[in-house]
Amino acid sequence: MEKWIEPKTIMLWIIIAITVVSILVFSFIRLAYLNFKQMAEAQLEESRLKLEHQKKLLENGILVQEQERTRIAADLHDSLIGKLTSLKLKHQLDYNHDEMDHLLGESIADARRISHDLSPPMLEFISLYELIDGIITPWKKNIAVDFYHDVRTDVALPNSIKIQFTRVLQELITNIYKHAGASVITVHLRQTDRLLCLLVKDDGKGFDPNQNKKGLGLQNIELRMLYLNGKHSIKPLRKGTSALLLLEYKDLI
Repeated sequence: MEKWIEPKTIMLWIIIAITVVSILVFSFIRLAYLNFKQMAEAQLEESRLKLEHQKKLLENGILVQEQERTRIAADLHDSLIGKLTSLKLKHQLDYNHDEMDHLLGESIADARRISHDLSPPMLEFISLYELIDGIITPWKKNIAVDFYHDVRTDVALPNSIKIQFTRVLQELITNIYKHAGASVITVHLRQTDRLLCLLVKDDGKGFDPNQNKKGLGLQNIELRMLYLNGKHSIKPLRKGTSALLLLEYKDLI
């Protein structure tokens, strides 16, 4: 009998084969475990970063709300209350019908503007196009605003969508007017049965989103679009800035 077919030799080779297979299986399991662990840790880290980012957005959202309340309080105190006080003094000291009528008209306009800022009237019965037109019209006294609309549906949007889109538009126009030095703002609205798109462009000096991503205004926009599960993109152009808001709302209605 040859040596290699002796029972002891066969048993040795079997043991070696089992050992090699065991090592390979163990190595495969170990490698799979390490890969799984690494992926799990990466997902946990990504989830942690997302939670931190959302927490930061919520915190900044609270700050934005407080700033908005401060602005409205200042409007009431400096604009409306100031005009009413002046009106009262003029009535007591020197009655002038034309001047009194002018101050009353301005006071009514200020009260209407502040009320509209807090909550657009008849929101349930006004389309997004009408809301946007109402927001844009007062700005035309200070800057050229071109509004184009392409509404291809009569679907009634939920109030939540209308209010968030109008608030984002107000934020964008305010930032453009204050910081961009633009001469023209262009607003495009497109609405179909399932898609809502709002594009806002200006011809100002533009900005770098990477350097300004921590601004409360941009984070307020991100928070509102996150609330709607929508998408947004703010990019610099050759001249000016472009802001695009997209929302697929078919399943929300």
